[in-house]
Order: sequence, then C-alpha cells, then structure tokens
Amino acid sequence: MIGTLLKRITVHTLDRVVERGKTSEHAPVRLAAAGLDRVRGIVGLDRIDLRLEIPSWDGGTPDQPMWQSDRDKLRKWQQDRGIIKPEQAADAKPAEPALVIYYKRGCPYCRAALDLVREQNLLAKTIDYTDNHDLRTAIRTKTGRRTAPHVFIREQCIGGFDELRELHESGKLVELLKDPSATPPVVAAIVGDDDEDDGDGRELTAAGLKARLAEGGKVLLLDVREPSEWAQTGILAGARTVSLGDLEKVDDLDPQGVWIAYCRSGRRSLQAAEILARRGFKSVVSLRGGIEGWKAAGGATVPYEPTTAAPVKKPPVKLPVVHPERSPFEALLEDPSAAVDSQPLEGEALIARVREVLETCRPLVQADGGDIELLDVTADTVGVRLTGNCVSCPSSQATLKQGIERKLKQQIPQIKGIRSPQLAP
Repeated sequence: MIGTLLKRITVHTLDRVVERGKTSEHAPVRLAAAGLDRVRGIVGLDRIDLRLEIPSWDGGTPDQPMWQSDRDKLRKWQQDRGIIKPEQAADAKPAEPALVIYYKRGCPYCRAALDLVREQNLLAKTIDYTDNHDLRTAIRTKTGRRTAPHVFIREQCIGGFDELRELHESGKLVELLKDPSATPPVVAAIVGDDDEDDGDGRELTAAGLKARLAEGGKVLLLDVREPSEWAQTGILAGARTVSLGDLEKVDDLDPQGVWIAYCRSGRRSLQAAEILARRGFKSVVSLRGGIEGWKAAGGATVPYEPTTAAPVKKPPVKLPVVHPERSPFEALLEDPSAAVDSQPLEGEALIARVREVLETCRPLVQADGGDIELLDVTADTVGVRLTGNCVSCPSSQATLKQGIERKLKQQIPQIKGIRSPQLAP
C-alpha cells in the first residue's frame, strides 16, 4: 500500500518536472526534460497502473490528518488525466464491463467472438472456462445453452457468437453497452446433455454440431472423403465435397467462414483442418467420429448428387505430315490451302489476320512444350515472343525467323519482318 502511494507521488512529481522543463527558456533544460521523459517511459514511471487501487484510508484522525486530503488530490489528478471517470471517484474502482464472454480455448466460435470484440475495440471481460468443468456446467445450467461461447450483457445471457454478431451488424450492440437502462434480448434455451463435452478446440462432437445447427448457426460443412464414399453413404446436407488429396488445389473456399470438416471416422478431417489452418483459414474444426459418429448419434444424411461437369476433352492437335528431311514449318509453308492477302490491311483487320496466321503456327510450337505470344502489330512488322520450353531452346531463333516470320510474310505480304526480345540484335 505504501509502495503504491510512493509510486503515484513519484509519477506526479516527474510529470510536473517534465512539464516545466519542456517550457523552459534554456535549451539545456529542455533537452534534459526530454531525456527524463524518455527514461521514465522506459522504466514505466510515465503512467499510473490502472490495476492498482487507491488505498482506502479514512483519514481525519488527529495523528493522520493528511491522508484524506492527499487521497482527494490523487483522485483529482487521476480524473484530470482520464485514468478514472468522475463517477468512479467515490471508490476509485473501475466499473465491471457490461460485456462478459465465457470461452473455450481453440473453439472457432469463441475465437470469432473474441476477434469481433477486439476488432471493434469493445470493453469486455473474458473468462476462460476450458479447464473449469464446474464453472462450465454451472453456466450451461444457468443459461440452458451448452455450446460455447456464452455471452452476457449485464448478467443477461444473449446467446453465443451468432447472436453477438447479429447485434453488432444491426448496430444494437454498442447501444446496449452504452445505455445501462437498455434491456438485453432474451434468447431461447438450447437444451442439451451437459455431460457431453463439445470438443477440445480441434474437434466438435456430433452433439455439438447438432446444437449449432439447432441454434441456426452459420456452419460451413466440408466432406473430405473420396467420391466413391460420397455415393455409398451420402453426405451431410449442404456440405461441400472436396477430396483430401485435392484440398490444397481448391481456391474458392471462404477463409473467413467457420468450417467443420468431416470424413468417415475423423482422421482425415483432422488432416484437412491442419491444411486449411496453414493456408490461413480462420476457424476450422473436425467432426469427431466422422460421418459414422454422426449417424450413430441419429444425424441425417442426404444422397450425393455430383454437380461437377465432366472435363471437356479437347480434340487432338493435327500436325502436318513431315518428310524426314524437312522441318514441320517447311511443310506448313508449302500448304497449298493457305490464303494470301492481296490487299494491305489496317487496324483491327490486320491484327485479326496476324492472329489467324499465328494460330496455324501454334500447334507446331506447342508440340515441343512451348507457345507463341503476340506482343504488338504495326503496319509492316509483328512483335512476338516464345514461351514455355522454347525460352531455353537453342532453336528458338530459327523457329522465329525461319518459321513464324516466313509464314507471316508469305500470307501477309505487307509484313516485312518480326520483332522479338529473343532475337539477337
């Protein structure tokens, strides 16, 4: 208690010294005050710890007449600096936050609720009841809700994360917290088996999932089994189906959603949760026991109906028949069916014609793992670039000059040559 008072007196004294020093007419004094200000910030003497309470001396006794006056001065000093509010001066104790959240470590809904409070800079008291089974049971019994988190506003349970988010999105949450006379909404109790744990953060039981669905929570289901399993046993209604082996290739899953992955027994879904967590997904848990545990708990499934269209098979590229002693481009240049433009072309017509001619050359380049990219077209030149395997091919310049350029000049006489960053100057 004496140490607390001494710290407060020291902070107050340093504050006055620094303030006077910074306004001094002498530069050395101002410099010394600035240095003292930095030093006291480093050692923590630039503020009063809000967690320390003012000593509750009554004062006024003949042998201690100074305590009450010093206590009043200290309160006024705190009020002037916003450390305590005027209405707190009677007992100098900070008021309990109106918002209280009981949460479990690792629970995606709890994490989402805490993130919302932090992002909105709301004052809240958070209580971790992960390891306190008695407290968790008491909260569940009191509220009639068995799923975490349990969110209270002025000792009235408003529900969980979904209800908290709805209040925030509607703009009512801040009003409820600011107005002490406002009555928080009353939510219906969700009856469940209090002895059934709802997971350790990485997993969610079938009972926990049922409770989430009964509450109307926004749950995204992910089935990571194989297509043959989907067809044999069905899937959970509304589930997204992605095989575990294809999960890292899928890029259209919402990383901000609350995902519950499941498989046959729960092993592959744990791997899926780890994969998505590494990819930055905010909330992913595994359904404990998988779809077998879900069915054993009386959960329903729906038949699997494939929605992905069969892959379109592209027709094979037909390459010209090449004589062993001639290159493919020589055979292409001798194609008698190739049309030759007799009149000069301009603008879009010229560009379209160049693209058409390049398309006749493209299969030959693609056959070796390369491709042709059109850069630009002028009145008498064409800018192109080879990509893919052709970039490092020693024959790329021959392909450009003896193949593509000759073909363009043959069919579009106004073209005098090609330009390419891959051609030697």
